[in-house]
Amino acid sequence: MLRTHRRKSVLAAAALVATTMLLTACQGEDTEDGGKSTGATASDSAAKGKSDDGGSGTGAGSESPSGEKGSKSGMVSGKWVGTVSYLAPGKYTVTDANNAEQAFFTSEDTDIEGAGKICGDADGQAATPCTEEELEAAAKKGFVATVDVKDGVAVSIIEDHTDSGTGTGGGNGMGEGERSGLFSGTLGYMAPGKYSLSRDGNERAFFTATDTVINGAGWICGDAETVTPCTEEDLEAAAKKGSVAVAVQVKDGVAVTIDEEHN
Repeated sequence: MLRTHRRKSVLAAAALVATTMLLTACQGEDTEDGGKSTGATASDSAAKGKSDDGGSGTGAGSESPSGEKGSKSGMVSGKWVGTVSYLAPGKYTVTDANNAEQAFFTSEDTDIEGAGKICGDADGQAATPCTEEELEAAAKKGFVATVDVKDGVAVSIIEDHTDSGTGTGGGNGMGEGERSGLFSGTLGYMAPGKYSLSRDGNERAFFTATDTVINGAGWICGDAETVTPCTEEDLEAAAKKGSVAVAVQVKDGVAVTIDEEHN
């Protein structure tokens, strides 16, 4: 009888221990479930926060100032020979012989030199410094010049002597090769060291010397991105092919500089 009672007590104690462990396990699961639930809520909150940040980030990414800066770096640089026309205060265009038009701006540092149409004297041996007001007035009528542009702004605007009324004139104009000044046109080959400039059916001859500076921009030599020093051989080969537009600074019939027009 005592053994039976003791056995029942042991079994009851074991059942109590088992029940206690089961309750503890259940509480643990509830806690873990609660933790999981809390974790999911935090995750949802973080996701929402990312979404909110993403919304404001889109706005920041669409700021226009950075785009404007980028557009400035994409502005053109090069040298053009053609007719300068007025667009707006401080803004002009230069149109070449192929009717390709390029817009550019001026600044207070732009070197403006005239030879009778912007300002100055067409018979003068040297170009005359002109003002922005004189440039604007002349551009409204139109005149031919060589325009050197950097990042969309003109570094210099040099009026062409040929366009000032005392240019090549009629005939072949060969006798006028002794004139000095800045002239532009299509380069032609005549003989070793002797070339011609053709424009509007008129032709002007000039010579080169060992110290003539020849600058190419893709046709004489080099590429369209950078002005490149060229050799006499490069110049002769390009002149024989034809269709190369150049601006030539001539002194007493000899070319001081030959600048290929930027294409």
